[in-house]
Amino acid sequence: KVINNIISNSVKYMGHDKGIIDIRILDEGESVRIEIEDNGKGIAAKDIGNIFERFYRTDSSRNSLQGGSGIGLSIVKKIIEDHGGYVWATSKEGEGTCMHFVIRKYTDKKENNDEVIV
Repeated sequence: KVINNIISNSVKYMGHDKGIIDIRILDEGESVRIEIEDNGKGIAAKDIGNIFERFYRTDSSRNSLQGGSGIGLSIVKKIIEDHGGYVWATSKEGEGTCMHFVIRKYTDKKENNDEVIV
C-alpha cells in the first residue's frame, strides 16, 4: 500500500511523457531505507512540510485535472509509523521528488538461529 500510494502520486503528478521512477533499497543495519524518486514537477518548498498531513493538497494539485483527496500520503505516514518507521520527502521544483522511508527489518527468531527477512 505504501509503495503503491507513492508511485501512484508520482505517475499522477509527473507532468510529462518521459517520466522516470527509480526505487532504491538501502541496508541500514537493523533497518531498511526505501527511496522512490521521480523526475516529475517537484513540490514547492512551502508545501513539502505539509504533504503528509491528512487532506493537504498543494496548490498545483488543487488546480490539476487529476484530482485526488489529499489522504494518500497521510496513509503512507500512518502505515510506516505503525511499523516503527518514519518517512520524509525531498524535492526540487521542476526536477522531481524523492520519498524516503525507513522501517525496521523483520526478525524471525527461532531457537538459536536468527533469520532476518528483508
